[in-house]
Amino acid sequence: MIREWLSPLLGIATVLFLAAVAAFLWLSRRDSEVAAVRRYEALRKPGQAPRKQAVYSFMQQLYSVCEQMPVLRMYLQHLRRRLVILRLGDEWKLRLEVMKSALLMWLVLFLAAIPLVLAVRDPYTLAMLGIGLWVGHGILSDMGVYRLEMRLLRQLRLFLGDVRHHYHRHGMVDEAVYESADSAPYEMALHGQELFDMLTDSDAEDKLAQYVEHAPNRYLQGFAGLSYLIKEHGDQQTESGSVYLKGLEKLSIELNLELLRRERLSFLLQGLTVIALLPLLFTRPIEAWASHFFPAMDTFYASAFGWAAKLCLLVVVWLCYELLRNLSELDATARPTTTSRKRWEQRVYGWPWVRWLAHRLGPVSGSREAERITRLLKDTTSPLRLEWFYVQRIVAGFAAFLAVLGLFVSLHAAERHQVLYAPVKPGTLFGQLSPEEETKAREAAALDRRMLDQLKEVRPRSENSVISLLRKDPAAQVKEDQLREAARRILGKLEKLNQPFLAWWEAFLAFAAGWGGYTLPVGIRLFQRRMRQMEMKHEVDQLQAVIAMLAGMDGMSVEQLLLWMEQFARVFKEPLQSCLLHFEQGEEQALAQLKEDAPFLPFVRIVEKLEMASQHLTIRQAFDDLEAEQAFAREQRKQEYEQLIEQKAGWGRWIGFAPLMILIFGYLVIPLVVVSLRQMTVYYDQLQRIQ
Repeated sequence: MIREWLSPLLGIATVLFLAAVAAFLWLSRRDSEVAAVRRYEALRKPGQAPRKQAVYSFMQQLYSVCEQMPVLRMYLQHLRRRLVILRLGDEWKLRLEVMKSALLMWLVLFLAAIPLVLAVRDPYTLAMLGIGLWVGHGILSDMGVYRLEMRLLRQLRLFLGDVRHHYHRHGMVDEAVYESADSAPYEMALHGQELFDMLTDSDAEDKLAQYVEHAPNRYLQGFAGLSYLIKEHGDQQTESGSVYLKGLEKLSIELNLELLRRERLSFLLQGLTVIALLPLLFTRPIEAWASHFFPAMDTFYASAFGWAAKLCLLVVVWLCYELLRNLSELDATARPTTTSRKRWEQRVYGWPWVRWLAHRLGPVSGSREAERITRLLKDTTSPLRLEWFYVQRIVAGFAAFLAVLGLFVSLHAAERHQVLYAPVKPGTLFGQLSPEEETKAREAAALDRRMLDQLKEVRPRSENSVISLLRKDPAAQVKEDQLREAARRILGKLEKLNQPFLAWWEAFLAFAAGWGGYTLPVGIRLFQRRMRQMEMKHEVDQLQAVIAMLAGMDGMSVEQLLLWMEQFARVFKEPLQSCLLHFEQGEEQALAQLKEDAPFLPFVRIVEKLEMASQHLTIRQAFDDLEAEQAFAREQRKQEYEQLIEQKAGWGRWIGFAPLMILIFGYLVIPLVVVSLRQMTVYYDQLQRIQ
């Protein structure tokens, strides 16, 4: 009955879920208008709308409580990215909108889960559907963030063209920004108004720093900085024309490359995430179909190997989902969030026994291994100290050991339960048991349990002793010619129940998993360093575009140029920050240390030119060949982008279809073949006995 109602209820729940999400997106867009923002500002004044003010105060307190929990804090930070594009600077409004969105999302998930909980009793099916709902929520949220980011980038491209047009008319940066913002779409109009307020403020430098801190992408940061410098120091005419217009041109070129790359990547990877999640919906129908037409498959799905196949499928679906998110670059414009809280590694390191263990397992200070790991952490811009990193490795190894050990123990428990309570079915592969045969199979399983309970006190345990017990049981309905077969079946179950609860090879695999978990953080950071090396060349090209925008301005110093490079940088951000921190103590030493901290050859060439600019050349003279190099680098980047996109698209297709292939072959075809071979062996043994 439950299986008959599962499909329509799942369809109704999915429709309700999508309808609620659509309503949420419409309401959130409607509530993001300027009038709503002004209403919230009015509600913040004392004495007005006390009930709503109390509700909003409660949401602010709830946000603070949720922020204390690591999982909820990550979730809220993800929602902040969706709204920070529209709301800059006002933390109160931002937290309020984030909490409203979170509560509405949780309500949608709760309403969608109610019919599933009422219709389904199988814990595994509930877990699969719950994961599907949660991941579906994540996909919709990611799509909302990505679409908003892309919309803002497209609007910014048009906005830069309007600024260029109005600057030609007025020759004034603030007037050009104001008139462009007046005709811009809603999202870009908010940023345009913010930029105009920054340019006309009496303390424009502090306003610029605040805007750069909250701007959702580096192109807006670069435009804000360029406009501020021209507003403060005036535009200059060079051989190639206006410095401001030339800077806008270079910024537009970088923005167009980014848009083309992300649009093409999104087109090639669209729909793959949904395909990767399809197995979550089809596992139970496939299991029901196979168990109906091939009854022996029901035994497989309830066995330890069946549960292991289900867990492996869940892990593969989750890994493919995360990999596709990274390939799609859904977090490409994410900005790092700073926090004053202690990391959990630091808090755990404060425990005396953990500190002792970390010192014993970690390398000796000053050794080659310590230098290698420290260098790896620097290369991946990790905030962890060496001791905290080894705490992370120890916790990961211990967690992996316990997870695998618990998995084996759980599988053994499920197998023991299957041995005791599974109906005793005949060795048939095709067809379905009739109700009478099903009843007899359950009675035989109950008889086996009674015999196994009585055999605990019997010594020795042989076929004859089991046969004598069967004859003494008044409820036993076993014919004389079937007694020996029943005795063999019961002894076979007894042998399975007497097996060790944990085999030696399972303990070995648990320790191997613990070692794998211990080395996993190092492997992750090696992979991150490899990915960063692939991005270094593209970032150097972007930094050269920043330098080309600013090098033609009079009064531009090496320190100011480093500041702007640091704002645009991601891979080289930490070395540039360290260089700026020590710049006042000595320019030559700081730049030399920058080359050591970031020994990537194209980046080292930029630093060497900065060294020449700090000694005897001007910035314009040091980078006089940059224009010619950029023309070649631009074409090279287009080719590299094409190759990178094709590689990601190929990997995305493999990853997207991997769960579906595992569902078909690993969950249906291969188990069916194995069970069929076992059944053929049983038939062969029966034929041998007949002969």
